[in-house]
Amino acid sequence: MCEIINLPQHEEGGECYKVYSAVRITQQVVQTTTTQTPPPAPVVSTASFAVLDEIATFTTAPVCPDAINTSVPLGRLRTALRNSAYLRKDTLLDAFIVFFSDEHLSEEPSPEERRLEYISGWDGAGTAAVLADGGAAIWVPSGDVHNARATLSCAWEVLDGDDPSQRTISEWIVDRLGRKGRVGGDARLTSVVEWQTISSSLHREGLLLIDVPTLVDQLWNDEVDPPRRRPEFSKIVANKHQMEYVGMSWREKVSAVRNELRAVGAEAIIITALDEVAWLLNVRGRDVPYAPLLKAFVIVSLRDVRVFAPPGKLSMPVRKALDVYNCYTNNCTRVSDYTAIYDELRRSSESKILIPAAGTFQRGASAAIAQSVPLSKRVFLLSPIIYLKAQKNEAEAKGMRKAHLRDAVAMCTLFSYLENKSGLSEMSVQTTVDITRETQAGYVGPAMQTRVAYGPSAVEPEYRPNNATNRRIYKNSTLVIRSGGQYDEGTTVVTRTVHYGTPSREERRAYTTVLRAVAALSAFTAPSTLPAAHADPVARAPLWAADQDYPHPTGHGVGAALNRREDPVVIDYRQDTNLHTLREGYFITCEPGWYEPGKFGIRLGNVVEVIGKPNEYLGFREATLLPYEPKLIDKNMLTEYEITWLNGYNDRIRKIVGPELMSQGLTDVYYWMMNKTAPYELPSKAKKAQMNSAVHIAGIREIVALISFISLTLFS
Repeated sequence: MCEIINLPQHEEGGECYKVYSAVRITQQVVQTTTTQTPPPAPVVSTASFAVLDEIATFTTAPVCPDAINTSVPLGRLRTALRNSAYLRKDTLLDAFIVFFSDEHLSEEPSPEERRLEYISGWDGAGTAAVLADGGAAIWVPSGDVHNARATLSCAWEVLDGDDPSQRTISEWIVDRLGRKGRVGGDARLTSVVEWQTISSSLHREGLLLIDVPTLVDQLWNDEVDPPRRRPEFSKIVANKHQMEYVGMSWREKVSAVRNELRAVGAEAIIITALDEVAWLLNVRGRDVPYAPLLKAFVIVSLRDVRVFAPPGKLSMPVRKALDVYNCYTNNCTRVSDYTAIYDELRRSSESKILIPAAGTFQRGASAAIAQSVPLSKRVFLLSPIIYLKAQKNEAEAKGMRKAHLRDAVAMCTLFSYLENKSGLSEMSVQTTVDITRETQAGYVGPAMQTRVAYGPSAVEPEYRPNNATNRRIYKNSTLVIRSGGQYDEGTTVVTRTVHYGTPSREERRAYTTVLRAVAALSAFTAPSTLPAAHADPVARAPLWAADQDYPHPTGHGVGAALNRREDPVVIDYRQDTNLHTLREGYFITCEPGWYEPGKFGIRLGNVVEVIGKPNEYLGFREATLLPYEPKLIDKNMLTEYEITWLNGYNDRIRKIVGPELMSQGLTDVYYWMMNKTAPYELPSKAKKAQMNSAVHIAGIREIVALISFISLTLFS
C-alpha cells in the first residue's frame, strides 16, 4: 500500500503502517461478509475505531502523491525547511514563500530565474507560491486561473491573485500555522511594498518573516533529475546599440538623470529595471526571453557611474564606449561584479540615494536592494528614467516606424500563407508566426510569447495553447493571433482576428464593433493634460453601447527595442488613480476586444504613435500597418467618418507597405495586401440617410455611456 501511494515506509505504529493496517481490516471485513459462516466477532478497541476513522478519511480524501513525494522539488523544499544542512539550526522554518520574479523584478524572468516554475511546474505568470506542512498554494493572474488548475498537480491550491475576495499570501499562511511560526522568503525577488505588507500582516499574528536569499537556488543547483536541472545562465555578451537607433549618447542620458537627481535633492540613484539599464547605457543583450536586455545594476551618482554585471557580459566595444578603462572622471564608467551591488549600497558615501518606487508595470527596486541602503539615506520615488525613456526622440521614433514596416511585411506574408492552408492547429500557427518574422532584416526575436486562439479558446484573453488544449483550426469560427517582434530598430505588438469560412452575423457584428473601437481611439484628439487612463471610454463606448466590455486594459506604452509593455501610461478607466498623461513621442497600444463565452473571441491590436497637434493638443498615428479582415466587417454598421478613416488607413498600408513587399520580391503577398485594402465606397445620399438613422441610435447610446463615465469621474 505504501508503494501505491508513494509513502515512505515506517515502522509499526507509523502513519503508513496505520493506513496499511486499516486497509487490511477493511479487506477482512469485506471477506467476512461474503462467507456463509462468519467467525466470532473480534473485540474492537477504541484505538481500532480511530483507525477506522482514518479509513473514512483516507477513502474520501485520497492522498495526493505529489504532496508527499520528497523527491520532487516541492517535497525537497519542504524537507529543506527543517534541515540544518540548508539552514542554520536557529533559522529552521515552518513555511516558505517562492516569489515569481528575478532580482530586477522583471515581468518575464529568464529560464534560470524561474524558481516558481521549478518548484510548482507552473510555466505562466504568477505572483508567488507558499508551502507549509499540510499544503501548498500558488497565486496566478485571473486570466490564468483556469489553465493553472488544469495543468498543476493535485498538490497545489490555485488562487486568483487579482481577486480581493480570495485569501492573500499572509492569510493563507496564518490559516496553516496559527499564531506562531517562522516563514522564509527571498527578499531579492519581491518588491519593498510586497515584502513589508506580508511581513506586517504576519507580525500581527505572531509570525516572523525571515530573508533566506538562496535556499531555492541551492536545491535547484543540486537537482539530479535531468528535465528539472537549472538552465545555464546566458553567456551571450551585450553589444552597443547604434547611435542611429538611440539618438543620444550615454553621457547625455546620464546628464539628464543627474539633473533629475538634483531636482529632488538626491545624490545617487540605483537603477534596477533592465530596460532602464539598457536605455541608459545604450546597450542591448540577450539575458531575458522577450526583450534584448542585459542583466545588470547601475548606480548613477553626481560624480560617477558604476555598473554591476556578470563577468564577461560587456563586450569590448561596449567597454570602450563606456570608457571603462582608465576611469578617473565623472564621464566614465566603473564596472564591478554583479553580486557586489548589495555591499556597494551598504557602504555608499552618498547622503541620499533614490530607490525606484513601483510604477504602472514596473515594480520598483527589490526589498533586498532597499534594505541594503541605510535607512537615513533612502528616498523612494519613481525612477526619472521612466519618463525620459518613454518619450522617444526622433531617432527612436524613426526606428519604431521602421520596425513596424518590417513587421508589416512579415505579418502580411504570414496571413497570406495561412489563408490557403488546411490542417492547421493553434500550435502550428504559433510556430509559423515566429518563423515568418525571422525572414526580416534586423529581427532579434519575439517580443512576447505568441498567442494563437481558435473558437472558444479565444474567449480567454491570455490563452496559450499546449499539447492538451491545442485545437485544430477549421472554417466555422474566428482565429485570434497576438504577437510581437523585437528588431534592432524597435519593438512591435500586433493582434488580428481572421475567419477562414463564412462568418456568422454575430461574429461580423462583434468584429465591426471592435474595429469601431480601434477607429475611435485612433482618431481621438485631446488636450495634452488629459490623463491617459481617461481616454479609455472613447475606445470602449462602441462596446458599451452593445452591452459588452473586455477585462484587460485598452492600451499601454511600448519601448523602443526594449520591453513590449512600458511605463508610465496605461489606458484603463479602472486605474483611475493613474494620472500619467500622454506626451508627444510616446508609442502605445490600442487593443479592444469582444469575448463571447463558449463561442468565440475577437481582438484587434495596433501600436499608435502620439503626435503633436496645434494648441497643445495630442492625437495618434498608427505605427502598425496590417490589413483588417474585410469579410468580418459589416459596412452598414460604420459611419461615414469611420469609413473614411478605414480607407485612409488602408491607403497608408498600400503606399508604405506595398513598395517594401515588391522590393523583397513578395509579389503574391503584395496582391493579397491590395485585395484586403480595397477602398470602401462612401454611401449615397439615400443610403447615408438610412445608415445615419441606425448609427444615430447607436451613437446616442455611446454618448450616454461616455457621459455616465465622465459623471462618475467628476463626482465620485
